[in-house]
Amino acid sequence: MTIPRVTTVDVYLKPGEELRITPLSDLHIESANFELGAFDRLMKEREGHRVLLLGDVMDLVVPTDLKRWRSSVQDSSIAGRDDWFNAALDLAVERLAKSGAQYDLVIPGNHEDEYIKRHGTDVTSMIARELRCSRGGYSGIICYVLRPTSASGEPFKHSVKLPILYHHGAWGGRVMKGFGGARDWARAFDNWAIFCYGHNHQATVHREVGFRVTPKGRLEEFPRYFVCTGSWVENFSDDGKNTHYAERAGHMPTPRCAPLIRAKLINGGGNGGGWRLEYTVEI
Repeated sequence: MTIPRVTTVDVYLKPGEELRITPLSDLHIESANFELGAFDRLMKEREGHRVLLLGDVMDLVVPTDLKRWRSSVQDSSIAGRDDWFNAALDLAVERLAKSGAQYDLVIPGNHEDEYIKRHGTDVTSMIARELRCSRGGYSGIICYVLRPTSASGEPFKHSVKLPILYHHGAWGGRVMKGFGGARDWARAFDNWAIFCYGHNHQATVHREVGFRVTPKGRLEEFPRYFVCTGSWVENFSDDGKNTHYAERAGHMPTPRCAPLIRAKLINGGGNGGGWRLEYTVEI
């Protein structure tokens, strides 16, 4: 199966309705240090949102991973099982599915990519099948096509695109939190509104402006957001004898939170205004 670099999602919005998207990365969801309570609370608060899973959904730290492995890394419900991988996958899907969220995309992170390299198992595609969502590449674009409808749900012929560029992430830095490398990488791509990346377990939103030429030959300013999507695993266990690899490496503690993308269509009327898109990102 070929994995597309661009995923398109049609969304129909009634007057005044808002599209809300929660991008998540670095869940490490079957890890002993996964913040299950905080994650469940967030997903309840974000009920009705569309969700993007941008890599390292699973931890997949196994004995052959000499850098990270120790017996305490796995959730207690799967530790010691011969079929620990099957149990870990079931646990991941159970924790994701119980929220009832609409998952639009799941991609691999470095943990899934390392697992497929060592063990020939594409965990990301398994999760995508279970959640009935698209499977993306390590990087790519998900383009939401927003289509306005009448109050009764009848679609108009107009549509507006919200292109979200994504990469699991490859950039760190205690102060910049990956922004410098992310900005350099994103420069190769045109026509995106929001760039989401993870990997470094930080959570930040940085807004800049871009310019484009309108069909009428005018220069138009638009917002661009660089979004570092956070993490859901703690560096420190309650039991001091269990040392997480992030604690050992001296990584700075990170908050368990997720950005929120809001988008809506505005009807500018018949005097040349037309439909326009307004969008923001917050944490």
